[in-house]
Amino acid sequence: MNHLFISMLLLGLSGTFAFQATLSFGRSVHVLRLHATQPGHDNHQSRRSLLQKTATVAAAITAATLPVPQASAAPPIAIIAEELGYFPVTNRAGETVYVAARVKRKSSEQSIKLAQHLKSIGAVMYGAYWCPHCSHQKELFGNEAWTIVPYVECSTKGFYYDSNKLASVKDKVDGFPTWHFPGNNKQKDWVGGEMPLERLVALSGFKGGFDAILEGPTLPSSGAC
Repeated sequence: MNHLFISMLLLGLSGTFAFQATLSFGRSVHVLRLHATQPGHDNHQSRRSLLQKTATVAAAITAATLPVPQASAAPPIAIIAEELGYFPVTNRAGETVYVAARVKRKSSEQSIKLAQHLKSIGAVMYGAYWCPHCSHQKELFGNEAWTIVPYVECSTKGFYYDSNKLASVKDKVDGFPTWHFPGNNKQKDWVGGEMPLERLVALSGFKGGFDAILEGPTLPSSGAC
């Protein structure tokens, strides 16, 4: 907390004048002391002149010592990260890795139930933090549902990359996103590409009922990176 304390002393007709200003900025303390003796009938005018000068000096010290407020505008890197869909972080090893941007869309109740079903059957989505199709697939689920869906980061620069999770399936993942539905006898176990949620309903054998209209308008998109 910053404080400014000012004390003044005026004594007698001799024109003795003292001024002290103590400026405290957190742990930094500055003391300004001025003392003057002005004889004669110009005493009042001299005191006023000295007051003006000391006030100017105190203001200068305050301006020089106070911290400069940070700009409210986002730095360029934050703007770029928002556009790209991911941002850099530092891991425990001191290396720069990347995290995908947070999913913004709100989940519907049925998308949450679908995510729970996918988790219960062991379904997994393999993707990469930089992949726009993966980002769009996540947005189709919505924030709440996506936190439930099992996901494996495949890029070595991704924050959640784990080589152990990819060792036995590298030859199966030939694009992003790639979905794995273990033990699915009626459909393919491995399916590549971004897809609407109703397609995931069919591939996973979800029986909870799903109405695509309830998901609201979404930008049509498909494909893989």
